[in-house]
Amino acid sequence: MKHSVLGYLPGLCALTAATAFFTACGDDDDFAPVSRNRGYDYAFTSTKEFAEYPCNDVREGREAIVGRDKDSYYCEFDSRDSVYIWVGDTDTLTAEGREFHRAESSSSSYRSSSSYFSSSARSSSSSYRSSSSSYSSSSSYYTSVWSSENPSSSFSISSKEDLFNPSLTYGTMTDPRDGKTYKTIEFNGQTWMAENLNFSDSSIVPLLEGHNTCYHEKESECELMGRLYSRDAAMNSSSCAFGRSCSLGDGPIQGICPDGWHVLTYSEAKNLVNYVESDEDKIRSHYGWGASAVGTNDYGLSFVATGSWEAGNYDSRGGFSYTWTYYNGYSNQYYLLVKYNDVSISSYSSKEVYFPVRCIKDGPVSSSSVSSSSVSSSSVSSSSRAKQADAEPYLEAAGEQFNPEIEYGTMTDPRDDKTYKTVKVGSATWMAENLNYAGNEIGVSTCFNDDDRFCELYGRFYSRDAAMNSEKCTFMSNCNLGSDPIQGICPDGWHIPTKKEAQDLVNLASGTSRSLRSAKGWDADISPGTDKYGLSFLGAGSYNDNEGFYSLGKYEHVWVYYASSHQYYIVIRGSSNESEVWDYGSHEVYNPVRCVKD
Repeated sequence: MKHSVLGYLPGLCALTAATAFFTACGDDDDFAPVSRNRGYDYAFTSTKEFAEYPCNDVREGREAIVGRDKDSYYCEFDSRDSVYIWVGDTDTLTAEGREFHRAESSSSSYRSSSSYFSSSARSSSSSYRSSSSSYSSSSSYYTSVWSSENPSSSFSISSKEDLFNPSLTYGTMTDPRDGKTYKTIEFNGQTWMAENLNFSDSSIVPLLEGHNTCYHEKESECELMGRLYSRDAAMNSSSCAFGRSCSLGDGPIQGICPDGWHVLTYSEAKNLVNYVESDEDKIRSHYGWGASAVGTNDYGLSFVATGSWEAGNYDSRGGFSYTWTYYNGYSNQYYLLVKYNDVSISSYSSKEVYFPVRCIKDGPVSSSSVSSSSVSSSSVSSSSRAKQADAEPYLEAAGEQFNPEIEYGTMTDPRDDKTYKTVKVGSATWMAENLNYAGNEIGVSTCFNDDDRFCELYGRFYSRDAAMNSEKCTFMSNCNLGSDPIQGICPDGWHIPTKKEAQDLVNLASGTSRSLRSAKGWDADISPGTDKYGLSFLGAGSYNDNEGFYSLGKYEHVWVYYASSHQYYIVIRGSSNESEVWDYGSHEVYNPVRCVKD
């Protein structure tokens, strides 16, 4: 992958609880795509479609909704029978969607008495889901199964010392305001507190009054794992109250931290996400998580699943670790999320939440003072750690995807002299193939599997900021570049499709995909496209920071410019014969670009 000097963010967001990038719908063209409600990982017409997307270790914790009634299922690992299952409101299914039966040696009743399984709890939790939030109702599962009240869980902590890695050498810092001492660790050139802040003196910080709590209001919980703060208390500014823009300048800001320390910034959180990637176990403490999520804590940061407070409810204890993150000028509440299988940045806007604070020492660590626990020397590039797919191109040669009955035009990109076929559709002239320009100076571009063969056949993948050619369009940013159209990464005289142009194209195809798809370049199980308009969309697959490269021959996603924090693109689905304009906010994604002539 090509990186900008600012790097890129492979992970944000989750903030949905383990949300997936793709969705699926059945072959019933009359079925309304219920996944448009946002925040759901998969949308199916029937449970038969679980056979194509079975519950497994990759999908654990994700939610699927089924049918017009939006019956909800969660993918989870059942430790009693050592199988993955889809758990619904009224039934439990195997990984492939058939009725689930317990082994005779197992308990005859699967349903937990936890309120998570009650319809009222499911209903209330569903009401606050949003596609940009990890605060999904699935988090209630972790609360009920992995809570500190569960004696069989490894969550129980007898002492704060249980959180730290005994093989590492920690420093200490004492907060002069209340005399509390915290362990510190040097990580990637900075000194971090290795535990969550537990400062609560409202006589020193008046905003703390009524704006902080301990889990279940037990001081013993604060002593073990730190305190939960509202955003305005964490940032020590009423400008950061729920619903306000939290504009305190570029940062870093001291916030609730002691002098000489500051609240985690967005860029610091992004650097951590980029560095850690799939090694999130190395920043999780060994204790303080559910039994299947114990960490190795190699880096000593000792993130523990403290849970959170949200609109009067304590939630996610044992399953999720949240840390307030300062991001200038946004009403959304930003935070670093550490889960059992992911680390990312995300935001939440539906309700006020209380999260822990990790303070970072102002200024870098000098090279001579970096301890053996520092990880900067072992850093490897993100591209070398991207999850690659076991896939070969479905095209044998570039150009065989085009419709021989269509009269195409051509355009040559003066920047690299590559020539592309073009086609007129209605009143607009589109490139009939995906852009393959590698000269972006902003954001990330790559080929499927980081293999140049795929770029030659299918075109290049771009992060949104690369596609729009603007740092304002990094993941989770508002991406407001003024009136459309915008040129973005396209050559002079061409632009990124606008939302209207994209919707006009989808409407022309009546929301189906077959007339937009090429006859070649797709999985053999997908019916060939008719390519009626000559656009020759290919199953170029996808890349996101959660699943890596996937779905070659099954999907095509094409960037759309729309001023929003969500990422907009055209979705061309093969198996379900659907097309639509889609928005997504859970993970950073990398899509092809089709340029439209001005």
